[in-house]
Amino acid sequence: MGKQVGCAVTAIIAVTLGSCTTDRRTRSGDADQVKADEVAVRRTLADTERRINEGDLGFVDVFAKDAIIIAPSTPNIIGLDAIRTAYAGALKQAFMEVHFSTEEVAIAGELAYERGTYTLRTLDRVSGRVLQDVKNKHIHILKRQSDGTWKTWRLMTNSAAPASAKE
Repeated sequence: MGKQVGCAVTAIIAVTLGSCTTDRRTRSGDADQVKADEVAVRRTLADTERRINEGDLGFVDVFAKDAIIIAPSTPNIIGLDAIRTAYAGALKQAFMEVHFSTEEVAIAGELAYERGTYTLRTLDRVSGRVLQDVKNKHIHILKRQSDGTWKTWRLMTNSAAPASAKE
C-alpha cells in the first residue's frame, strides 16, 4: 500500500460517529436530554471502533448521506457512497485496528461535535506487515436526523505528531 493510499486510509478511518438514538420530544435546553445525547455519541463511537476492528464495513452507515471527510494531503471524500467506496477499498487491502479517545462532546440543538484522538494500525492482509501505525486528532460534527438519530455530517482529521523541525 503506497503512501497516498496509506494517507487516505488514515484520513477515512478517523471515523465516524452517528446513529445515536434520541427522543425528539426534548431538545438541547433539557439537561437530561443533552446528557443522554452525549452518552449516545460516546457509546456509538465505542460500537464503531468494535465494528472497524472486526472488519465490518457496515460501520459506514454512521455517516449522513451528505457527509464529508476532510483530511490533510488528500481530496475531500464527499457523500456516503464515496465514503463507503473508500472504506471498502481500504478494508480489501488491510486489516485495521483503531482506538478512539474522546476528549470532548458538546450538544447544541440539532448539531453536536466530538473531539479527540485515535490510534490506527493497519496491517497488510497478505503479508501481515504493519503498513501504518499512527496517532491522529479528529473532530466529528454530527447532525440529528429526522428519525432522531445522530450521524456524522463532517469529519476532519490531522496528525497528532509534532511538526517536524525545518532545516
